[in-house]
Amino acid sequence: MASKKTFKIKFDAPVSIVFCLAALLIFVLDAFALKNYSLVQKLFSAPGAKGAAEAFDFSSPANYARLVLYVLGNKNFLQAIFSWAFILPFGALMEERYGSPAVALMTAIAAFVSGALNACLVPQSLCGAASVALMLILLSSITSLAKNEAALSSLLTLLAALAGNLYLSALDGGFTRFAVIGLFVQLAGALAGSMAGFLTAPKTRRSAASKTGGAASNDSSEKSAAERLREIDEDSPRKKSFWGKKSADDETTVIGSINI
Repeated sequence: MASKKTFKIKFDAPVSIVFCLAALLIFVLDAFALKNYSLVQKLFSAPGAKGAAEAFDFSSPANYARLVLYVLGNKNFLQAIFSWAFILPFGALMEERYGSPAVALMTAIAAFVSGALNACLVPQSLCGAASVALMLILLSSITSLAKNEAALSSLLTLLAALAGNLYLSALDGGFTRFAVIGLFVQLAGALAGSMAGFLTAPKTRRSAASKTGGAASNDSSEKSAAERLREIDEDSPRKKSFWGKKSADDETTVIGSINI
């Protein structure tokens, strides 16, 4: 008698899901449970440059932590939903491709670069995960570069994210030059995080049977899995073949790669 198929929910993107759940918890605590303590303003926002109401203090350890933790803070629910709408789908795709540890590292890089630039250039605090969302969108468009082309859908998504973040900044404090500078700060962090993707080898996923030591799959499935792993590795930006065939006298070298 055939066994009944059961429906289950797969925990496919741990970094992206935990990130959004943590941000949601912080928002709820700040908006309802601890609204008198200004949790986001005091801990989950990056300090600004000299002249800001909360300028960066080199002698405060908490200020250094806030250069990364600000991505978990949100000024309002609209800002939070807008970021999560990009982070959850694109984050799942990138964790499938690069692996969760690599995505976590890229997220930290993007957050730190944007936070540090904000503390140097923008005389106002920064919070929100715009840099993380933009980084994931940029990472998703890398594969199309192998064919010397850019996917229109990726470009339109990136423009929508930039326009949306600029609109949210204008709603919060008006359309000022600091809102534009803040957007470029977020974009710079996203570029820094996505650049780590060029040096990171895509994750090669093994079958569930090989992970648990279960029964071996048949020859056709093994061949299909091997071919898929080879295709994933060939699509890596760290591979020379990714950027097209080089001439025989090409003397360029690959500096290295980060395997996570």
